[in-house]
Amino acid sequence: MKRSIFNFLIDRYKQGVATDNERKLFDSWYGQFDKQEVSPKTKIDSDRREEALRRTLEGLPTAPHVRTALFPMRRWLRVAGFFLIVGIGAFIWSLNQRDAKQSATEIANHFRVFTTAVGERKQIVLPDGSVVTLNARSTMQLDEGQYGRTTRTVQLVEGEAFFQVTSDSSRAFIVETGPLQTRVLGTSFNIQAYAEMAEQVISVFTGRVQVKRGTHLLGILHEGDRIRFEKAQANSATERFSVNDEQGWMTGRVSLRQASFEELALAVKNNYGITLKASDKRIANQRYSLPIQENVPLEHVVSAICAIHQNKSRKEGDTVLIY
Repeated sequence: MKRSIFNFLIDRYKQGVATDNERKLFDSWYGQFDKQEVSPKTKIDSDRREEALRRTLEGLPTAPHVRTALFPMRRWLRVAGFFLIVGIGAFIWSLNQRDAKQSATEIANHFRVFTTAVGERKQIVLPDGSVVTLNARSTMQLDEGQYGRTTRTVQLVEGEAFFQVTSDSSRAFIVETGPLQTRVLGTSFNIQAYAEMAEQVISVFTGRVQVKRGTHLLGILHEGDRIRFEKAQANSATERFSVNDEQGWMTGRVSLRQASFEELALAVKNNYGITLKASDKRIANQRYSLPIQENVPLEHVVSAICAIHQNKSRKEGDTVLIY
C-alpha cells in the first residue's frame, strides 16, 4: 500500500469518519501480515513497520490489559465504539438530569406553601386580593403560575382557614381539602380540616358556596349554613350555626358550646401544643362549654375543664390525661 494512501486511512480512522470500504481496505492490508512467511530480514522489516504504525497510533486510546503493542484494528474500533456509545449516553443522561432539575426548580418557584405553628395565626393576601387567615397548625398551598388563569384554586392541606374571597364572576374560587371541593364566586367562609378530626366542617358566613365530593354535590350553602363531612364513612349533614360565635379563633378566643371532647382537645392543642386525652369512653362522651383564650395559662384551662364534670387530670410529658 502506498504511504499516501496509508496516511489517508490513518487520518480517517483518527477522525472516526472512515467508510466501510476504507475500513475493509485497511483491514485487508493489515491481514496480509499474518499470511506471510517471516524470514529474518522480513521479520526485522515487519517489526519496523509495526513500530512505525504503533508510533502513528500512539495518540489513539488503547484497551486496558492488552499484551501486544499493536492489536487488530477491528478490536480497537469495537473498544472505541463502546466508549463512544457510553460517552454519548452519559451526555444525554446529564442533559436529561439538568432539564429535570430545571423543571423541578421552576415548579418549586411557582408553588407557594403557607404554614402556621402552635398558637400562631397568619393572614395571607392572594394575588387577586382575596384574604386567607390560617389558624394554628395549618398548611395551605397554591400554584402561583396557575392561580387566576381559569380558576383561583388553593389547597388546604391541613388545619383551618377563614376565606374572604374577592368577587370575580369569570374565575371561580376553589378550595380543595382532601376529597372535597368548595367552590365560590365571592363570599366568606370557614373550613376546618385537621387530620386528627373525624370530620371536615365548612361554614358559610356571607354569600353562597357549593360543596362537592368528586362529581357528587353535597350541598349549596348560604349564610349561616354549615356542612359536616364524616371522613371515615363519607357521610355529610347540613345544619345551622350562629355566625357571630364562630370567628372567635381569629382573635385568639374559642368559645365552646356543648362541644365534644374531640373539639375540646383540638382547641387545647392549637393553643398550647398539648394533647388532651380521655381515660375512658365515659369522659370521651362528655360535652364541654367554656372559653379557651390564648393568654390564659394551660394549668388554669385544665382546671376549668376538670371542674365541669368533676374530673381529675394528670400531665405526662406533652399529654394531659383527663380521668
